Amino acid sequence: MGDISDTAPRGAKLRWNLAGIAAGLGILILVFSISGASLSGILTSLQRVSWVTYVAAGLSLALIVVLAAWKWKIVLDETLDGQSLPLGLATSATATGALLGQIISIQVSVPIVRAWIARRRGIGVHAAVGTSLFEQMLELVTLGFAAIASVVLIATSGSIWVALAALGALCICGTLAIRPTLALGATILNWLPAPSILAGGKDRLSTGLRLMSDQRASALGLLMAISLFRYAAITALNVGIMIAIAPSIDPMPLIIAFPIILLAASLPFLPAGLGAAELSWVGALVLQGIDPAQATEMAITLR
Repeated sequence: MGDISDTAPRGAKLRWNLAGIAAGLGILILVFSISGASLSGILTSLQRVSWVTYVAAGLSLALIVVLAAWKWKIVLDETLDGQSLPLGLATSATATGALLGQIISIQVSVPIVRAWIARRRGIGVHAAVGTSLFEQMLELVTLGFAAIASVVLIATSGSIWVALAALGALCICGTLAIRPTLALGATILNWLPAPSILAGGKDRLSTGLRLMSDQRASALGLLMAISLFRYAAITALNVGIMIAIAPSIDPMPLIIAFPIILLAASLPFLPAGLGAAELSWVGALVLQGIDPAQATEMAITLR
């Protein structure tokens, strides 16, 4: 797996990951200390969640992972001639990468594990990493659209239908813009001069963008639809657990705030958004009148 990590010394990457873990833990400890939260409060929050909720959460997590693996498989099918992976193997790679993403950045862990497994099936490292990054990029695009829809919901005083219409329009326009945007990126890269030491990487990136832009419009539409459904499942899972812990809270403000929370959890420097995600949850819960200590305990319980 050495060719996957050629872009940076392993020692530097290790220091970067350790710094991210330390920063996340520092934020988490600071929030825990200032809020007055306690370990007994966390245990109490865990006890409030019924076994039915735990089972439902486990099934939801499995569905979320399978959807991500399915998206990656679709991208592989669309961009590589005759090369792909069974959905089960793609799911295994995605689940392992997501688990590793609790220690290092998930934007790094998932492509690396996927590339390692795909290479055993004759799929090149660059192809596996590139398709994986494209699949993850769609997640960020969907998250951005959801954030805009949340702003529309606030601006229209809670008009859900207007917000849904805005989200639908953004998804349609975004899907139609993917192919020309990727093709334009490939063209610009071809025009740009590059030192000889970077020429190979530039050519591989340009070729990758060109291959991505050749995907069928129907496949891109399916990818966007899966991304949207996956985002809805992640939202339902997280907000549902919060309601299970504190049934009296209003779910709508949490749904509106969730794009910001998920964005914090997606910060590449922090593994699984450690610290930043909890801080965002605490802010959203405190705005609903939840005591800071209880809000912190709920956020850590969700982790």
